[in-house]
Amino acid sequence: MKKYLLLFAVLTMGMAAITSCSKDDEVLPPGVELNIDEPSITMNEGETLTVRPTYTNCTPETTYKWFVNNELVSTDVNLIWEATTAGKYVVMLEVTNADGMTKKQFEVIVLENLVTVTFEGDYWNALIDSKQYNGTLLYGDNALTYSWDDITTGLSSELTKAWGGSYGFAEGGVAISNYIDANINEHATYEYQLAVPTSNGSKNFAVVYCDASIHFARGASHEIRSMLIGPTTYELGVVTNGDGYALPLTESGNLTITITADNGKTLNVDMARDGKVMTTWTEVDLSSLGAVNSLTFTMDGSDRSDYGVKHPKYFAFDNVVVKL
Repeated sequence: MKKYLLLFAVLTMGMAAITSCSKDDEVLPPGVELNIDEPSITMNEGETLTVRPTYTNCTPETTYKWFVNNELVSTDVNLIWEATTAGKYVVMLEVTNADGMTKKQFEVIVLENLVTVTFEGDYWNALIDSKQYNGTLLYGDNALTYSWDDITTGLSSELTKAWGGSYGFAEGGVAISNYIDANINEHATYEYQLAVPTSNGSKNFAVVYCDASIHFARGASHEIRSMLIGPTTYELGVVTNGDGYALPLTESGNLTITITADNGKTLNVDMARDGKVMTTWTEVDLSSLGAVNSLTFTMDGSDRSDYGVKHPKYFAFDNVVVKL
């Protein structure tokens, strides 16, 4: 019996020795905590992503590899990556030591840096004339310096001063307005030139008259993705009813805005075409024009005289979406 007990003890000690040896030689690959809000991060174009993981079981010989959409972008301990282009990206980290490799990955969604110029706020309110025609901002001495410049995008405009500037807005330009007047039958005259027949849900908007333009300050170029375009009360009233000089266009004829970019590309927007009349705000896609410094607006139509189109060359725009 003692022999068996002795043999059992020896076997037990041997097993213990094997177990102890196994623990000493246990494989310990790197431990990685990314310290981010996994599994997805959302950021804007132009922003920089910084990831500083917490590591364990790492030695000076440990290697670090950061991949973005399977492309190696860094071998540093931390990741500093600038998001230059909108899209969806998979970021993967591979950490390798003598005992193995650990992988971690997460998704980054990069949004386009889009800004919408809404013409809202105190700055824009101060640019609205106190009456629609012959007011002190758009006519007289102040009209010589009437201009606006959006602080975020640099989108800007001045009156055209096509005849030297003495006649103010009557020479053409882009004015800020907040007048709403749905009476296109009785108020279809130039005295209601800054009014639109319907609201688009915001307070202020811009009114274009006669071959005006907008541009980005300081020579910058940006893509203008879209804008809302709508009729003015004056223009829609004449298109609908005529005014003894211009014909109504509700059954035939056309009136078209041509938007010309400084890069030579153009886009046409119909205010009236074959009996179809724009009566309210319409979102217009301008992305086909590409990156621009300036856009020029002209109007032409089927009812013309020796002096050009007979219909009032007015329209309104709002909510200009700019990609910075």
